[in-house]
Amino acid sequence: MLILGMLILVVWAAIRTNDQTCKGISITIHAAEKTELITESDVLSILKENKAEWEGRKMKDIDLSLINKILTQENYIKSVDKVHFSGSKMQIEITLHNILLEILLKDDKKFLLDDQGVYLPYTPKVGNGVMIASGIIPNTFRKNEAVSPANEELYGVFVVATLIKSDPTYAAWFEKMYINEKQEITLYPTSCQIPVLFGTMQNAEKKLEALKYMYKEVLPYVEKGKYAQLDVRFQNRIVAAKSKS
Repeated sequence: MLILGMLILVVWAAIRTNDQTCKGISITIHAAEKTELITESDVLSILKENKAEWEGRKMKDIDLSLINKILTQENYIKSVDKVHFSGSKMQIEITLHNILLEILLKDDKKFLLDDQGVYLPYTPKVGNGVMIASGIIPNTFRKNEAVSPANEELYGVFVVATLIKSDPTYAAWFEKMYINEKQEITLYPTSCQIPVLFGTMQNAEKKLEALKYMYKEVLPYVEKGKYAQLDVRFQNRIVAAKSKS
C-alpha cells in the first residue's frame, strides 16, 4: 500500500507539473574557447524561426524532441547535451564545434575545419583568432564530412595545424599557412617572428621542436632582421636565408 501510494503521488506530481506554464528558458553553451559562433540570442532566434514555441505555453504542450532536432541540425552546434525542464523553466545545454582552421580557396570561397577535421560552412563570426590556410587547396567541401588521410591535399594541413594549436607557444607564433603546388606548407608567423618553409607533415613534431629551440635559444642573440626565412624541410637541420637588406 505504501509503494502504491508513493507511485500515485509521483504520477500526480508529474501531471500537475506538466500542467504548469513554462516560465522561461535557460541556455548553457559549452565551447573550448571564447567564441561568438552561436550565442544565446542565436539559439532563441533559431527556435523562433522554426516555430518551436514555449513562451506562455503549458509544459505538456512543448515538444522537447522537436527543439532537440532543430538545434542538432545547426552547423556550428556539435551536440545538444540537454533539453529538459527544471521546475517550470526549460533548460537547454549545447556544445559547439571548436574551430581549428579557416580555409581560403583560390576562388575566394571559404570554409572551416574543426579540431576533429569536420568541414563547416564559413561564418564571419569565427573571429580573428583562428589560423588561416590558403594556397593550392581543392574545393572538396562537404558539410559535416571529416577530413581523412585519403584527402592528401588537406590532411597534412590539418595535422600540422592540430600540432600548432595543441602547444600555446606555437599557437602564439603562427597565424597563417600557405600551401604550394607541391603540397608544401609555409608558416607565416606574427610580426615578431620569421616565416618558415615547413614542407609536408612528415616529421612535423620534430620540425616544430627545432623551431622552438631556434626561436628561443638562437634568434634572440642574432641581429634583428638578419634572416628573412627559415627552412626546416631537411632532417636534423635548419637553413636560415639571409635578408637582402
